[in-house]
Amino acid sequence: MNRITFAAVLCGQLMAGLAQADDCRQHMPTWLERAYPGHVQGQPLHDERGSFRLDDEQSICKVWPARPHLTLLAVSLLRTEEDGHGESDLEVLVLDSVSQAIIARHVEPNLLDWDAIFVDGLEFDTAPYRLREGDLAFGIRVKRRSMSRANPFYETSLSLYELKEPHLRPVLSELVMDRSGGEWDTRCAGEFSDTRGVLVITERLGNKGYHDLLLKQTRTDSRAEMVAQECETVEENLHRQQHRLEYDEQRYLLPIELVPI
Repeated sequence: MNRITFAAVLCGQLMAGLAQADDCRQHMPTWLERAYPGHVQGQPLHDERGSFRLDDEQSICKVWPARPHLTLLAVSLLRTEEDGHGESDLEVLVLDSVSQAIIARHVEPNLLDWDAIFVDGLEFDTAPYRLREGDLAFGIRVKRRSMSRANPFYETSLSLYELKEPHLRPVLSELVMDRSGGEWDTRCAGEFSDTRGVLVITERLGNKGYHDLLLKQTRTDSRAEMVAQECETVEENLHRQQHRLEYDEQRYLLPIELVPI
């Protein structure tokens, strides 16, 4: 294949990918209606867990780049909503991109509950998570934040899912990847912490052929105060640490220090 032909093919693939992304967003209402018969914005639905309604604004979709014949959906099922807090499940669905038939679905009860810390958005993570030979997982990142200006807080957690038609199951749940927060006087003086993580698939094979995972974290702690009428960072410390995650019988186990509180 010459360079011109290769460039044309590459451009065609890119345009097809963009078209699929557009189709994904355009087809969301139809898919939701098909997955949840009778769905109308605000109308309650019912399942074995009780009544719920779909949170259309929180729900997302994405054509799986590694498997473009499949489309991924993440849907927020709102169970209860009161002043300042609520309960919401996350349902993950996999669809055939052509026929739009539902191939697999899985509900994560109460994964999107909120109170002072609320869910700020969902995002598919379709990096090539080859956890074992012949398998490819995809991820969903849940973003959370607080509404407090004096005590800001932001967090992103990652869950990984493995498709074995007709089943979809979680293999990693709520691993905190990024977190930042602090306490300050809303003008300058305060203490802050910012943690960023990278998940690495190691070469070591563990139980049932699943590779061990390694979470590499970098945390920056800082303190700010007014100096000569200027707000300055007067102290900053950098910390690096690693956590190994091993596969048990059904999923990766989180070290105790990484288990969500």
